[in-house]
Amino acid sequence: MLDPILNLIITIQILTATGALAPGPLFVTNLIFGSREGWKAGFKMSVGHTIVEFPLFLMIAFGMLSVMMVGEAALILGVLGGVTMIAFGVLELTDALKSKNGGLNSSFLNRFGSKGPLFMGAALSAFNPFFILWWLFIGSTFIYASLRILPYFFLPLVYLAHVWMDYAWLMLTAHLSFVGKNVLKEKRYRYFIAALGLLLIVFGLHFITKSVFNLSLLPL
Repeated sequence: MLDPILNLIITIQILTATGALAPGPLFVTNLIFGSREGWKAGFKMSVGHTIVEFPLFLMIAFGMLSVMMVGEAALILGVLGGVTMIAFGVLELTDALKSKNGGLNSSFLNRFGSKGPLFMGAALSAFNPFFILWWLFIGSTFIYASLRILPYFFLPLVYLAHVWMDYAWLMLTAHLSFVGKNVLKEKRYRYFIAALGLLLIVFGLHFITKSVFNLSLLPL
């Protein structure tokens, strides 16, 4: 059981990184609040994000429990997840190459400062269609994989294997914003996101070939 569990953990970390570390409204807003409150803002943003994300995680997981009896479930999820990963990877790659400005001082986002980072963490997660789609088609793939090798009561641990990166990343970048340092040079950050986009595309191809042809492109 060690190898399947280790592979599951590696899969969760890679897929989580493609979502958690990618730039978006949650990340940008976190930097704005972080410049005022430091790491505490990142923690509050993460809690708000979790308030929306964990129920979604559970709804997907328990909904899949009945679907697992269908023989084509793995094929359908693998293909849908793979196609979605490729699409998200292409979007991240093209956005990284076209990005000109991080928008860290957006006056539009600053209007919501009085609402607090916890509220914004929840709101920006709940009303982000890409976040919902990520969980429906990408996140569900590792939920399904976990349910094949672990009992359902291990689901909270599976979620913890995912969500720790949200807390670590948001708290770290909020702190760095507070001390007035650049998180990353703009050009280097773009290269980093472009690399994540390419990795997501490869992962998508892996899920499709594994599901349809039982052919692994990655040693996972």
